Amino acid sequence: MGSKLLFMLNAVVVLVLGVALVFVPEATLTQFGTETRVAELHMARFLGAALATLGLLLWFAKDASDEGVQRNIGFAMLGGTVLALFVTILGVAFNGVIRNFGWLVIVIEVAFGLGYVFVLFLQPRMK
Repeated sequence: MGSKLLFMLNAVVVLVLGVALVFVPEATLTQFGTETRVAELHMARFLGAALATLGLLLWFAKDASDEGVQRNIGFAMLGGTVLALFVTILGVAFNGVIRNFGWLVIVIEVAFGLGYVFVLFLQPRMK
């Protein structure tokens, strides 16, 4: 698996979630068992816009020809994925904010984290 495929997969996942949070935040948040008050819906839309932007950025970055640029984006995505995993674990385990499907978010974040570790550290050694 190369960075192009990983960027494409990650772009699709975050773009779909981002668009869902922007246009149907109540239905999306309900799937995770979170509150759907006005403040949560507004913040969900902000998060959705950020995720959609990230998805578009990753989609266009997949075609970058410079390996240095791909590597730097990979490091940024690895750092962001680790941070998101930490926040999700806090939300699931300690705060109880995410009650349903929290494990699914954790699995997806771990999978992408491992993908970025592979692309950044293991794949170059295999060549």
